[in-house]
Amino acid sequence: MPFLLLCLRDVVKAQGGMTKVARLAGINRENLYRILSKDGNPEFRRLTQLLSAMGLRISVSPKS
Repeated sequence: MPFLLLCLRDVVKAQGGMTKVARLAGINRENLYRILSKDGNPEFRRLTQLLSAMGLRISVSPKS
C-alpha cells in the first residue's frame, strides 16, 4: 500500500496540489498529507473520496 499512496501523492501534485485536491475531496489538508505519507493507512472511504475528486476510481476485475 505505501507504494500506491506515494504514487497518489505525485498524482495529487500534478492535479494542482494538496490544498486544491483536499478542498475538492472534502478532506482536511493536513489529513491528506497524513493519508498519503509512507506510513499512511487511509480508510477506503477516504481513498475513494480522494480518487473521485481527481476524476479517478479503483476498479477490480477478474483475471483473464
